[in-house]
Amino acid sequence: SRALYGSVVAGLADRPRRERRELVRKDPWLNALQVKYGQAITGHKAQGGQWRAVFVEQGYLTEDMMDRDLVRWLYTAVTRATERLYLVNFHPRFFGEEP
Repeated sequence: SRALYGSVVAGLADRPRRERRELVRKDPWLNALQVKYGQAITGHKAQGGQWRAVFVEQGYLTEDMMDRDLVRWLYTAVTRATERLYLVNFHPRFFGEEP
């Protein structure tokens, strides 16, 4: 919140501006606060649930990881969305495009 941010900045008032900015950016309490309202679950854990918006991140995949289990996982993940689906960092091949 603003009160926490103000408290952190006030505690660093004696530091040079550039150093203070970097320390504020790296403060573990402020960074924890920024993700306070986020939610994330695995594709398998999401089975049975539905959400209006779903973000599916491809993550690291090697050629030999692309198998039937991956397709099942993707099916489970993408069918959780009721309104919007966001596919993040997917390789163009997943969309029929070659690089």
